[in-house]
Amino acid sequence: MLQINKNQLKQFYKKCQKDKLIGIDTEFYRVDTYYPKLCLIQLANKNDSIFLDPITQNLDYTLLKKLLFNTKIKKIFHAARQDIEIFFNIYKKIPMPIYDIQIYLEQLGYNHSVSYAKACKDLLNIQINKSNQFIDWRVRPLDPTKIQYALNDVKHLIPIFNLIKKKVKNLTQIRSQHQKIINIKIYAEKINNAWKKIKFKPGNQYELDKLKKYSRLREKIAIRKDIPVRRVVSDKEIKLICKHNIDKEIKKKIMLKLNTKKTY
Repeated sequence: MLQINKNQLKQFYKKCQKDKLIGIDTEFYRVDTYYPKLCLIQLANKNDSIFLDPITQNLDYTLLKKLLFNTKIKKIFHAARQDIEIFFNIYKKIPMPIYDIQIYLEQLGYNHSVSYAKACKDLLNIQINKSNQFIDWRVRPLDPTKIQYALNDVKHLIPIFNLIKKKVKNLTQIRSQHQKIINIKIYAEKINNAWKKIKFKPGNQYELDKLKKYSRLREKIAIRKDIPVRRVVSDKEIKLICKHNIDKEIKKKIMLKLNTKKTY
C-alpha cells in the first residue's frame, strides 16, 4: 500500500496483466471548477493497493494509459461515471472493459445508489471509515489516515466483484446499464446535453428551444471560465428565462449574466 514510481508501476502493470483484473478509484476536487481536478488515482490488483499522486508526482500518463486501455484487463469500479469522466478528460476515450459493482448490486436488490461502505459491510463484513469523504484532496502532504482512506476505497473492489458476479442472473440488464455509463456522448457532448440535467418540463416547443439554448450558453461560459455552471446562472434562472411571461427587468439581469444584452 504505497505511492509508487515509474518502475514500480511497470511491475504492478505486469501483475495486472496476469490477474486480468484491476480495481480503480479516484479522488478529485470539484467545488469551484467546471472540470474535476484529479488529486489521486488508486489502483488495486489481487494482492496490492497503490496510489498515484498527480499533484506531487510527474506522472507517466503513457504507462497509465496502457493499463487503462488494455482490453484484456477488466476494470472494476464502484459508481464509475465520475471516474470515467476524469479519464475521458485526460485521454479523450473511455477505459474498457468496465465493470461497475454498483450496477451489479442493484440487480441483487440494493438501492441503485448503494454505497461502497455498505457493500463492504454486507458482503465482506468490513467496516469502512468514510470520515474523509468530503475533504479537500488538493491539500499536501497527505497524512496516513487520508492515504489509508483512499486505499480502502479501492482494495475491496475485486473481492466484492468476485462475490457478486456469480450471483447476478440478469446479464442483459447488466450490459444495458453499463452501456449507459460508457456512452461516449455523455462525456463528449456535454454542451448539447446540458439541458437534460435541469429539472424542468417545458410546456411547449418554445420553452424546450429556450431551455436547450440557454443551458448550452451557460455550459460554454462555465467551460471557458472553468467554474461550476450554477455560478454563471442558477437552474431557477434558466427556467425563468424559458417562460414567455417573465418580467423584462428580471430577464435582462439574467441575460447580462449570460454575457448578452438581448432580451428575446
